[in-house]
Amino acid sequence: MDLPTGRDLSETVEELSLKVRSSLRERLDQYLLRKLGWSSRTKVQKLIGLGRVSVNDRPGKPALRLLRGDLVRIELLGETSRREVHAPLGPPLWEDPFLFTISKPPGQLVHPTGKTISGTVIDELHLRYRVLNQRGTRPIVPRLCHRLDRDTSGLLLVAKTLELRRAMQMEFEADRVRKGYLAIVEGEIAAVTFEVDAPIVDAIDRRRQHSNRLSRLDEAGRPSLTRFRVLGRGMGFSVVHCQPVTGRQNQIRVHLASTGYPIIGDRGYGSDPTQVYLAGGVSFPERALLHSYQLRFRHPVWGTERELRCEPHSDLRPFLKQADIDSSSLDPL
Repeated sequence: MDLPTGRDLSETVEELSLKVRSSLRERLDQYLLRKLGWSSRTKVQKLIGLGRVSVNDRPGKPALRLLRGDLVRIELLGETSRREVHAPLGPPLWEDPFLFTISKPPGQLVHPTGKTISGTVIDELHLRYRVLNQRGTRPIVPRLCHRLDRDTSGLLLVAKTLELRRAMQMEFEADRVRKGYLAIVEGEIAAVTFEVDAPIVDAIDRRRQHSNRLSRLDEAGRPSLTRFRVLGRGMGFSVVHCQPVTGRQNQIRVHLASTGYPIIGDRGYGSDPTQVYLAGGVSFPERALLHSYQLRFRHPVWGTERELRCEPHSDLRPFLKQADIDSSSLDPL
């Protein structure tokens, strides 16, 4: 969802105002589908039919062609919005005057999208720093430097100003930030190291206006490379260190599934509880067992190299224990 820049995300959104920037005369329902990130045009048309969308203060119609400069207002209360409730985030794992990191729990969105307009990581951070800003002289507006999927746990880097976020995003987009993930996959992989170099089409490829439920391998996709190192094996599973060289949507999940070793719990990419034997009383997880473990980057202000880590979430630890792996002893990136 495209929310107004600079707003306090700890405040509940009751109305969203969007100014049309394009001169393509897009239909109102198609424009909202793209801007809100919802899954179907039917839901958007229902929103319009309920009278919750206006264009230049007049009721909107699904087929209305928008003009550059039109003002679109959307009411987001009631059945069109949802607040998620999660346990509070813990304190920063690491912090300096410019950046900080947190441990993102699995199951929580990092920012508003679709119908979820609150209860995300970023609006919780905005609330936390709004309280701190009342006591200090240097206002902080947390900005995510990168994203993690809802299911993915672990290290998340946050900037304290828009300018610092832009600087770090340039590093991510140029593939100059090194990332390390831990994944628990189905099957006992014989190899010690391997890589997958295969192009990926994103779930939503805006360049082609092509929408899929999930990202997938496709020769027409963008170049994608992930390097893998098997850290250990258990009865029916392997613990894999994953280093994505490029940064495509769902890249690790797609590449591991393509090798025949999907991440345990990742039903979207083929993980099946009936096909996995987990010893020691470990139950099949409710989410894909993927954890953001390491980040190595050049500090945007000081220019020094920094590597940060986040210890594995609790639902990965039984697998690490069975495979006799001490995550604190992993090599640096």
